Amino acid sequence: MSTTKTNATTPFADYRPMPGQYDECFGPDGWPRRAFVRLVDHINGLGRESLDTLVSEGLALVRESGITYNAIEEEGERTRPWELAFTPLVVHAEEWRVLEAGLAQRTRLLEAVLDDLLGPQRLLRERVIPPEVVLSSPEFLRPFHGLPKVGGVRLHVTATELARDATGQWQVIGDRTRAPSGLGYLVENRIITSRAYPELIHHSNVHRVAPFFMRLRQLFESLSPRLTPNPRVAILTPGQKSYRYFEDTFLARYLGYTLVQGRDLAVRGGRLNLKTLGGLVPIDVLWRHISDDQCDPLELAPDAIEGVTGLVQTARSGNVSIANGLGSKLAQTPALLPFLAAANRFLFGGELQLSTVETHWCGQPESLARVLSDLDRFVLRPAFAVRGDGLIRPLQMSAEARQELIGALRDRPQQYVAQAMTSRSTTPVWREGRMESWYVALRAFQIQTGQDVAVLPGGLVRVSPTPQGVENPHGSTQLGQDCWVISDGPVDQTSTLLPGEHVPLRFVRGGAELPSRVAENLFWLGRYSERAESIARVLRTTMLRLVGEQSVGDLPEMPRLIAALAAIGQIEPDYAVKELQGSLPSLDDALPASLYTIDQQRGLSPSVTALADKATAVRDRISLDAYRIVQQIAQELATPVRIRGRADTRSAINRLSRLITGLLAFSGIGQESFTRTLGWRFLQLGRRIERAWQTAEVLRATLVDPDERSVLEAVLEATDSLMTYRSRYLLRLEPDATIDLLVTDETNPRSIRFQLERIVEVLDPLPLEPDEVGTPYERRLAFELLHRVRMAQPATLAIAEPEQRRATLDHLLEVLTEGLPELSNAITARYLIHTLPSQSLTGQV
Repeated sequence: MSTTKTNATTPFADYRPMPGQYDECFGPDGWPRRAFVRLVDHINGLGRESLDTLVSEGLALVRESGITYNAIEEEGERTRPWELAFTPLVVHAEEWRVLEAGLAQRTRLLEAVLDDLLGPQRLLRERVIPPEVVLSSPEFLRPFHGLPKVGGVRLHVTATELARDATGQWQVIGDRTRAPSGLGYLVENRIITSRAYPELIHHSNVHRVAPFFMRLRQLFESLSPRLTPNPRVAILTPGQKSYRYFEDTFLARYLGYTLVQGRDLAVRGGRLNLKTLGGLVPIDVLWRHISDDQCDPLELAPDAIEGVTGLVQTARSGNVSIANGLGSKLAQTPALLPFLAAANRFLFGGELQLSTVETHWCGQPESLARVLSDLDRFVLRPAFAVRGDGLIRPLQMSAEARQELIGALRDRPQQYVAQAMTSRSTTPVWREGRMESWYVALRAFQIQTGQDVAVLPGGLVRVSPTPQGVENPHGSTQLGQDCWVISDGPVDQTSTLLPGEHVPLRFVRGGAELPSRVAENLFWLGRYSERAESIARVLRTTMLRLVGEQSVGDLPEMPRLIAALAAIGQIEPDYAVKELQGSLPSLDDALPASLYTIDQQRGLSPSVTALADKATAVRDRISLDAYRIVQQIAQELATPVRIRGRADTRSAINRLSRLITGLLAFSGIGQESFTRTLGWRFLQLGRRIERAWQTAEVLRATLVDPDERSVLEAVLEATDSLMTYRSRYLLRLEPDATIDLLVTDETNPRSIRFQLERIVEVLDPLPLEPDEVGTPYERRLAFELLHRVRMAQPATLAIAEPEQRRATLDHLLEVLTEGLPELSNAITARYLIHTLPSQSLTGQV
């Protein structure tokens, strides 16, 4: 019984359970249910202000962790931060054991049904399941028949969609047997919630989720077709644009698996291999997170791009273990739901412990008649596809739309399944300073071996202020919620951070096993980070002069800086032509606004966007701190600061300073936290090529024509070399010394020569073809560019010819601005070309 007195200041004081619904927290008598007593007491003890602080800190932690979710909205798909409700759903272990038994039984049933449908088909011959339900399904494909079961089963990881009715009974809404999503978010929910309530979660005897993931890891390792103590397990993800990409990267990190995409894989010699820069690496177990028909364009969908050619035959020969087995999507067909109870009686001679919400396949005349007679009581969905956004609610339709629906039901009844509208339970959610009653959806997870079924204690909870909000798993009106299963006595205290296996390891210095796709993304991650920093520095240097004491027209360096900004792609090239400047917006307007514009393809905002995109693409390869920094950098340009409709110059300068600080932090992590493997080398190649190219472009726009002292000072400031120059030469500014520091000085990390020296060093250990003779083209080109800079004399470069131009300097910089893109393309052609179209320095933004 709750012991904390509720008054007007306590968070639960104004909580009102929703009439007619089962409330998870409070019973009909108004007292907290047994499982919720500790939580209610604890939250009431915190008070409103402390709870607000707890939630704010928790949301900040979510943002810092970079947890994102691709929500499906009416206007399309968008990525948003994962949102978490900090009042967990609590279930007592006694109640959970009943639910657990029902979930285990259902998992075994789905396995048996799938095994029969892809095998002897007794269920169809005896018409326990109407043959039309299976034969009409697009998931019932010939290549799936005869595939061997892996580890004795086809369904290794499954999930069950649950809702509690008004009487408090759990009911099944649907099954997920292909590759159920949510495990990654579930772990993140637990980690963040446990930080919010560290003492409460310990004293409440909450069952840990880590043992489930330890068993999952053991299961996958046991599936390896090779007898090896440390098999290679890979997670096949649909890719960066998929709604589940964040979760796939998280699970790869959490479980210690390799994250791959279809283009990273190849079947050679009857085996599935990972294509790496060091050669082909065999994969033993593939945990696929792509649809069945997308796995192999040779035997399945010809236009499939997410899978790999020959995968079905490789699985058929037993040379790779795939979880879940190919064809497992058939078991989650909504049209099967009405017949599972009969299938259980036929196969096992008993009743299902967990009932399914009233469901009808409209392909049966009697079912269609029942649905049409009481249409408003049902929600309709596609019969052969699990799509949360495909629900049809007749009760909310206009008369005309309703008649169209009835016509479609009569014309194509086999394409529809009707489910009775679910009476979902509700639970407390702290939202905007008050405790509200929101609807609950629970997704439970199971893993199956040849011997038993393990049910995760808890699940992925989604809550929404409307019942429709939780029916679509990808909806944008819902919040996540942790689920606690609590006991009266002590529980396993295994940390959510998984321990390693106690298996002797062979020490290695890895790195050659780098997919070309990852190498390409790291290469461009380095490129975009340097591009953004170079633009930000030149832009800040220019804008500081806009807010200075002198008039812009009195500053001789301004035309050169404007020319530099045009050369590196930040502003329209017309700004560099004096005769055209009068027809353009003033610099006071144009430069601050240019921070946020996407009109210039190589400008700052597109570069930062591309930087964030590449960081997401290699999220499983960079540290969480590095990813956080990139997200903070992207946020700096997310919202323009405007005063009276104009971007504010001073605010823009402050943003640029924060942006540069973030980029320097990211650069430092790349230098100090990356092991010196091939991944680091491609990151460095990208950085060094881009810095050398940007510097050459800036110098060509500013120093080729004779200059005044202020021009030299501005250039040194824009290239982050002013402090170094002054430490050597004090206040005496000379062209030859400036050119030496920025072009030929091998000790200055900002000079062109320094970049070329590093490029040559980094290229040297990269793998070559076994039979290759001679020096490869990209290395010869790097040597040639380096040799030209080494041989250049600063005093000669600084000489102005009779036509008042530094022709020697101009020629050298021209060679560099043309040669560096060629070097980038040569590296791409050798190592990266087979993954995506070439991203040349001149053609890629």
